[in-house]
Amino acid sequence: MEFIRGTTLVHLKIRCWSGEKKASRDSDIQLGKDGKLPPQKMLDLGRKKIFPPTALDPMNNKRKAAERACLAVGTRFMGGYAVPDEEVEGLISRLETIDREFNLVLGEFISNFDENRDTWLQDEEVKEFAHILENQIPDSATVQGSFHFGFKLYKIDPVEGFEPDEGEIADQVLQEIGVGCRQMVDRLLKRNTAVGGKKLREQLEPFINKLDMLSFGNGKILAVLREFRLLSEMIPLERIDKDHPNFGQAVTFLSMCDDAEKLRRIYEGGFSVAQLVQPPSTPAAPAVLQPPKPKPAPVFGEARAVGYF
Repeated sequence: MEFIRGTTLVHLKIRCWSGEKKASRDSDIQLGKDGKLPPQKMLDLGRKKIFPPTALDPMNNKRKAAERACLAVGTRFMGGYAVPDEEVEGLISRLETIDREFNLVLGEFISNFDENRDTWLQDEEVKEFAHILENQIPDSATVQGSFHFGFKLYKIDPVEGFEPDEGEIADQVLQEIGVGCRQMVDRLLKRNTAVGGKKLREQLEPFINKLDMLSFGNGKILAVLREFRLLSEMIPLERIDKDHPNFGQAVTFLSMCDDAEKLRRIYEGGFSVAQLVQPPSTPAAPAVLQPPKPKPAPVFGEARAVGYF
């Protein structure tokens, strides 16, 4: 219940016109001369693109920016994002900024709507099929009404006995952390130049902050948080290339966080960042064998000497 009491549910209410329609087997599959199929850029996976997709990118990018802003401080929950109460005010400010940016790029899109439409219909690969598309593209006013940016906030009061499973919530948080770790590993491995240790620490901060904000006393999350902090502390401030031991250690740990079974080892105490930085134990040097000392010749008494000879 601590998780529920300490969070606010943020629901994004964002609509973006797709610029597509469901393709018809009768009218779309054999539009061209001699039954020529439309190009993939126009007809793909059963959807028919009736408007240039790149023209819609600015609004879709703002929608994704809003989702990233929510995920940076919260976790997916009940179709929205559960955000710690102390982070809600900052998130509202960020979403309001994105809202203004969304409406700005939407205004530019509507201003250029006719030009983008005509350019699409005259595209070298599309123009052969323009006769079927031009009557299916709505006017700019209708399209403008298909876009919307907004968000709502809710406090949750679950019925006693039907509270959310906080273990499942912790697993969701760790899964989101894993996705971010995979993306960071991909970026690091694609680099051709060294990365500053300070910069690398900064890239770990969002993971640390999110785990800290959403831990709410959960043992799994706290265990992973502890390891992230250890990883950050072990990274020197100097520039690190791929041959630097700390580079490999960071990549190894982040990769483990994206693997459910390996992550389990971390929060169950079977693995720690400290193990990455320990030098491999060197086997004890074998003892140098000394040649055996020669035994002194036995000293025989006179009587025994006579007996031998």
